[in-house]
Amino acid sequence: MNPLTSMFDQLAVSLTADPLLLLASTVAAFDPFWNAFEAEDIDYDTDPLHIALQVTRGAFPDIYAEAVERLRAGASYQEMDRLLCKVISAKGILLDDLDVIGWGVPLNAIGVDLEDPDFYAVHTDLLPILAPFGINIPEGEIYSVNVPECVYPAGRAVAASLLEQTDPVLRQVGWAFGWLFSCTGNSLIDYTDEALSEIPPLSWSAEDVAFAIELIEEADGILRDVQAGIDHLKQSPNLRAALEHNIAHLYRELKQKGKLNERNPRLCWTSPLGSADGSTVAHSQFLLVRRDAA
Repeated sequence: MNPLTSMFDQLAVSLTADPLLLLASTVAAFDPFWNAFEAEDIDYDTDPLHIALQVTRGAFPDIYAEAVERLRAGASYQEMDRLLCKVISAKGILLDDLDVIGWGVPLNAIGVDLEDPDFYAVHTDLLPILAPFGINIPEGEIYSVNVPECVYPAGRAVAASLLEQTDPVLRQVGWAFGWLFSCTGNSLIDYTDEALSEIPPLSWSAEDVAFAIELIEEADGILRDVQAGIDHLKQSPNLRAALEHNIAHLYRELKQKGKLNERNPRLCWTSPLGSADGSTVAHSQFLLVRRDAA
């Protein structure tokens, strides 16, 4: 027998006989990058696939195991890009391209800027809902919309009052105004992309990933209520009349006192379902993108 072949056979026997060597061989097979990554240290200049393997190894071990298996089978970069984007998106974090994975957890903001004329060009159906607040859109080309200072406290008071109702329809309308006046408490709903970009992104740590998924799921639920609330407003003349009455009440208080009651003025609402409840309580705590945000 060739000495080299004999030595190989001896090494193979030793490997299977020694538990420590056998464990090392298993680790090398199933976790080839076990010693290649620092836990929280991501180099943005590194190949995106390398970063993706680092991210999935820490945040999604099941995805990492599948990725390693595909790599060992000879999968191309394009195949890995499609696979990893698909399976990470299935976890609740939408990822379209591996090139962005190194910049933290991708989050999409859908907040409203009432001074942006493009918002009204897209949401022309919301103009009748916002008109009672005194928001008027002039004709012709404009670069910004003049939103009176009193609009924001009044709009947030309306949202807070509606969200404290027991009627589910009124609460959905409250979420609609919470979105319009950036006071739902969910940063993805309240912030525009520009505002969100000024906040340090969430890392791919297990804790931040879990928080991001929770934030996204909550935002999806709020959005469903926002759309339902807008539909209720469009379909109910009585509800729109109650809105106009309450806004006028808020503006009178703002004009007389310069501010609204800290405990929120008592507003009266008539639900499309026929119930009425005028009780209000203070706002709940807001949920921010960063736990340590000021």
